[in-house]
This record gives sequence, C-alpha cells and structure tokens, in this order.
Amino acid sequence: GYRPGGKRITWLLSLGAVATILCRLTLRSRLKIARPSVNRSRGTVPGVYRRGDIMQTRARAASPTTADGPKVVVCIADGSEEIETSGIYDTLIRGGVNAILAKVGGGDLKCKMSRGMTFVADTHLEDFKDNNCDMVVLPGGLPGAQAFANSPKLLSMLKDRKEKGEWYAAICASPAVVLEPNGLLPKSATCFPKLQEKIIGSISNDPSSRVVIDNESRVVTSQGPGQQIF
Repeated sequence: GYRPGGKRITWLLSLGAVATILCRLTLRSRLKIARPSVNRSRGTVPGVYRRGDIMQTRARAASPTTADGPKVVVCIADGSEEIETSGIYDTLIRGGVNAILAKVGGGDLKCKMSRGMTFVADTHLEDFKDNNCDMVVLPGGLPGAQAFANSPKLLSMLKDRKEKGEWYAAICASPAVVLEPNGLLPKSATCFPKLQEKIIGSISNDPSSRVVIDNESRVVTSQGPGQQIF
C-alpha cells in the first residue's frame, strides 16, 4: 500500500518525458476551455488553442482519486511554465494522486503563464491553514519562480517541510531562485542549465542530470521542459 512520502510520488514526478507526452495527448480532454472557439483560419493548426485561451483543470472530477489518498499541492503563479505545470499535474492525477493547483499571489484564481496561456487554480495557497499534504511542487518559469521566492506563506511551508523531513520538489528555475537562496536546496540537486552556476557551490553532485532525487533530504529537482521532452 501507499505510504505518504514514499516512492510512489517521487517515481511519478521523475517521469518527465511521460508527463509531457501525456500532457500533449490529453490536453484538450483534461482541461475545460472557458473560451472554446478555435481559430481555423490560414496559418493556424486545427485543434491547437491560441495564446491567451483560459484553461481550467477538470482532471480531478474524472480521476480515481479518493479523499484519503495522497495529496500533492502544485503551486502556480503569474509567469509559471505551462508544460511543467500541466505535465506534472496530469501525471499525478493519472497516478491516483489528489493534485491541487494552488495560486501563489493575490487577486482571482487566474494565472497568466510564461507563454501567454491562462490557467485557473483550484485555490489560493493562502487558504491552506496547515501543511497537511504529501508533497509541494514548484514548477519553473522565471517570473513564477520569483513570485514563489517572494511568498512568505510558501517559504514558511517549505521550511516546515524541510524540518520535518517531508517531500517537496522544484523544477527548472525554482531550485536556483527559490530553494538555494532560502537554505532549502539539498546536497544533490539540479536546475535549469543556464542557472546552474547559482547552485553549483551548494551541491555535491554534477547538476547535469535531468532529474535528481535526494532521498536523504526528500527533495526532487529537475531541469525543465526541454530536457523532459527529449
């Protein structure tokens, strides 16, 4: 059976290529489009949604998750990376995990992502009254990662998880922008290749690995969507 913080979630999170493929194959069927019209004029590809279309996740309603199953909070903010967010979210849902999109920042639940798409979160991170989940995941995207780094609520959650030995994960820019400056980076980690100079002095491993799972610190880090695709 599943044990919170065990291998099941870390295995799911390490499937970067699978996450991306599933995301591409199922994007239309697993996301509700608030503005469903698709531009089919010359120069557009039928079935490909335009930049700026609003997407609201509906995967949980069709998933086999249960209320007492594992729970993962996937944080998003304005400027978060689309593929990293939806790929991880969809893979977790397909694995039976109760995944929750939590917006970091004020305003409504809409987030303008790094490539212009608008995602709608399930809730605000500020609405979490405790740290009762099995993992917290931080997608990349530099503006989004900076928003994470500026959130006292999120940093408090992550520091609490570190002290308790509970799992959290960061992708792309987030290990360098969020974890490293706040003493949250494990000894074995990776991040977006162009930001690796920011973490190289804090880690003991070669950061060229696409995904690094530090079982001692219970932290998962990965490089980003480009490495996941290929």
